[in-house]
Amino acid sequence: MLINPQTLQKIEKIENRYRALRFEKHLSLDAKYWDTKEHLRADPKGVAWKPITRGSDWGGDWLTRWFKSGFTTPSSLAGKKVFIQARTGAPETLVIVNGEHKGVFDGKPFNTGTVNHTAVCIALKAVKGRRYSIALEAYSGHTFPGTQPDETARAVNAHSNRYDGIDIVTEREDVSAFFYDLLVLRQSMEALNDDSVRRHDIAKTLEQVFITVESMPAEVDETAWRTSMKKAHALLKPMLKAGNTDNLPHMGLIGHSHLDTAWLWTVAETTRKCARTFSSVLNLMEQYPEFIFLQSAPYHADVTRREYPAIFEKIKARVKEGRWEPNGAMWVEPDCNVPSGEAFVRQLIYGQEFTRRHFGYTADTLWLPDVFGYSGALPQILMKAGVKYFCTTKMAWGEVKFPYDTFRWEGIDGTHIVSHLHKIHFIPDPKTLAGFWHGVQHKETQNGVLCPFGYGDGGGGPHSDMIEIARRVKKVDGLFTSAYTTVTGFMKRIAQRMTELPSWSGELYLSAHRGTLTSIAKTKRLNRKAEFALRDAEYFSTLAALGGTAYPKQLLEDLWKTLLVNQFHDILPGSSIAEVNDLADKELSAVVQKAEALTQRMIAAATKPSHQNQESISLINTLGWQRSGTHAVPALLKGKTPAGVTSQHFTGLDGTQMNFIAGAALPSFGTVVLPLEKAAEKTGSARPFSISKTAIETPMLNMRIDTSGRIVSCIDRKYGREIVRTGGALNRFLISEDVPTAWDNWDINEDHLLKEHEDMRLVSREVITNGPLALMLRSEYKIGKRSRIIQDMTLFADSPRIEFTTKIDWHEKHTFLKAGFDVDILSDTARYEIQYGHLERTRHKNLKEDRMKFEALVHKWMDVSETNFGVALLNDGKYGAYAGRERMTLSLMKSGTHPDARGDEGSHSVTYAILPHGAFNADVVREAYALNVPVIAIAGSASYRRPFLTIDAPNVIIESVKWAEHEKAFVVRLYETERSGTTAELTFGVPVLSVAETDLLEEHPSPCTLSDNRIRFYIKPFEIKTFVCRI
Repeated sequence: MLINPQTLQKIEKIENRYRALRFEKHLSLDAKYWDTKEHLRADPKGVAWKPITRGSDWGGDWLTRWFKSGFTTPSSLAGKKVFIQARTGAPETLVIVNGEHKGVFDGKPFNTGTVNHTAVCIALKAVKGRRYSIALEAYSGHTFPGTQPDETARAVNAHSNRYDGIDIVTEREDVSAFFYDLLVLRQSMEALNDDSVRRHDIAKTLEQVFITVESMPAEVDETAWRTSMKKAHALLKPMLKAGNTDNLPHMGLIGHSHLDTAWLWTVAETTRKCARTFSSVLNLMEQYPEFIFLQSAPYHADVTRREYPAIFEKIKARVKEGRWEPNGAMWVEPDCNVPSGEAFVRQLIYGQEFTRRHFGYTADTLWLPDVFGYSGALPQILMKAGVKYFCTTKMAWGEVKFPYDTFRWEGIDGTHIVSHLHKIHFIPDPKTLAGFWHGVQHKETQNGVLCPFGYGDGGGGPHSDMIEIARRVKKVDGLFTSAYTTVTGFMKRIAQRMTELPSWSGELYLSAHRGTLTSIAKTKRLNRKAEFALRDAEYFSTLAALGGTAYPKQLLEDLWKTLLVNQFHDILPGSSIAEVNDLADKELSAVVQKAEALTQRMIAAATKPSHQNQESISLINTLGWQRSGTHAVPALLKGKTPAGVTSQHFTGLDGTQMNFIAGAALPSFGTVVLPLEKAAEKTGSARPFSISKTAIETPMLNMRIDTSGRIVSCIDRKYGREIVRTGGALNRFLISEDVPTAWDNWDINEDHLLKEHEDMRLVSREVITNGPLALMLRSEYKIGKRSRIIQDMTLFADSPRIEFTTKIDWHEKHTFLKAGFDVDILSDTARYEIQYGHLERTRHKNLKEDRMKFEALVHKWMDVSETNFGVALLNDGKYGAYAGRERMTLSLMKSGTHPDARGDEGSHSVTYAILPHGAFNADVVREAYALNVPVIAIAGSASYRRPFLTIDAPNVIIESVKWAEHEKAFVVRLYETERSGTTAELTFGVPVLSVAETDLLEEHPSPCTLSDNRIRFYIKPFEIKTFVCRI
């Protein structure tokens, strides 16, 4: 008769019934427990254990319950492979046997990644009479608000966990073999095309299995179901033998566990997740000699080394065998939008240094499966750090389908890197693997798919079912072949066909999760401040080291690593729980404070300022060009003002006493010393500003302001250009509802624009200072339902730049706030700064791809320009922006409440500026740097004043000055910023013995010609160059 589809449906149910019979119970153990909120690294000693019975409920936020038990091997288990099954009720439980970490049990999966780790092997061959002491560390979980916009608070199994006992079991290997063979064959049939003869041959076999096997084994005695199973299994075996596997795609298998450094749990909890996951993988490696595992983040290996050294030693042994691949390259898996280029370099320096030192291994692949878009600067950064390949999965999440699965990714400088999109979080069964191949879009350019199987996000990784299935899918007739591989091995195979691969140029823009450019604003601004604070601290530490002061290498490394961990792709984007965000802000604040304190110590050591009679101040420039114009510096000495320059006192928005100073030209990486005189000796200077209720005139601009405080007209006097689009305004506060379809703190939907409207109710306006250098107006606005903004608008006598120093007192939920600038500039594209350069995005919406970029990454500046005139929007701590046909916007606040219920509640600060200019050039970039890197003022007369470094090409930016990683030398890293190749000359202000150009890891030196303490070189568009300068 014809095969009834219901018969095939029943086969899957039969599978599951026999799966339940895989283990045979031998012992049920008594147990005791002890509760704590501490994170211990070994089973507790000397505590008051209490007895517990099966069926007991327990739980509580952030609670860990330790269970203690044990047994002595009876003769009935001698020589057998013995497992433990423990049902603690917790979402994750670490298993420790005789002091050795053995793996993980999991409860109900809930964003933890672990599932189906139900039995842990504790002895491959049990020895009669041997004592096994068992300790279980069971984490109860914690409550958090969820991840979706309208989700109510939920717990990660935090309450009413039920303890149901600890059992010692053995595996019925014949039952397991039947179960896995049946599953693989059934799924192979389902994956095959209906026209396949083999599909129907398998179906016939499965029908015979159905006829033969006991469908309800629990209802008959063991002899009956075992006999039927044996006969049914014999029917399967011939069909499992591969037939024709010629010209089939190849599935490259490797175990993996994506492990978020923090997300819906804390960084501290991730340390315990490392122990659970890695000990589980190591246990599986003892049982399955073919099993290979990829572990991507050196930071996770490092915390394991420090906190669980026995696990780490086993990892080292497996790396040496070639079965544990420590391939991921970066210290953590960072966000790839917001961090600076130098932060990316440090991720690679510290990541590669760790794997080399501890594993003798150099990573060649950037492994970033779950990051929310990828900067167009990355291909060059990676290749210059020895990383040849890139792997991710996240591009599949976009609203616009990414067109390639395997491709050459071309960065903004023209560098290509071989790239591959894969999946994560899966079992390597035939249906899944065949589905991966079916989804490949260009099969003519690739003949396989990388398949990193195992559960993740919260760790867990592969379990034995996955490895047993992997054994059975080596050759699946009509579908694919598979074999274990390393990531390196698989990517090498792809690279052999590199010339055939399609090319994608520029950023990998993810048309989803755009809100992560703005969410949790405080963390992002602290990130910017920390990056620049470390930049200055390293420069002055280098300068001091050249004078004989010990370079604080360990302190700087510790500060950098703290910053790098907090750039993880769920911390810096603002998509983690409150506890994670609070710790990130605390740690980043400490990085800023410690870096600034180090800067002050090293300035003193390097410049040795004289404080005799406190008769002078020193102004220090840490940028690579001479800074003229007006500088804002702290008023260091009450009642005194710098002589020989024009100065103007004012009180900043935060109450700080400040001076504007003009007339002092600060050399590149150099110092100007200004004598002081009594403030009373300063006579009033002419005020070049004219102000009324509706108009302001400066030497650079003619402006009109309406009753709401908006700038409704702004004419650049040099170019005679009206900046404001007809009917528009500059510095408009725009409010919209922000309730995405899903993923509250992650997403911004395009339709938020339908509800976007201006909301800026002027409360007051006053003149803070009006003098020879600047005019500052302080305005207060009511915004939204419960919020307000206090803002200082500063106009300058010597610049058309308009600065907006802004304090936001924010008390809104699910509300999006932007600053809008309606500019009258005609261009098809806008420039957005990214790491080590910029890229252009369209201002029109011709294609869906254009329309979906309604919110995009920006670093310090964004620019729209015609041939000879343009307008730039600068900022000191924001990352979401958009330049449309009629308006430029800078995103200020996004108020999602999941997974941090507070959203962005509280006080926030940011400074942004609008800058009219002529034809676009590096001056725009320099202005953005100047906004982020203020002049440093110190009391006294600095003895070191000359330029430390000078570059003669204005489009070449000196990004970093640091001490060398490997030798007595200092390092200068610079890049080209206009997309214009040029010949440049770098002059050193200290004697240099030799200079070599290296890669970003300061390796593979190529000597430079040093003449008169300077070098000349050609730099390509957007190229990054690193010079090691020996002294």
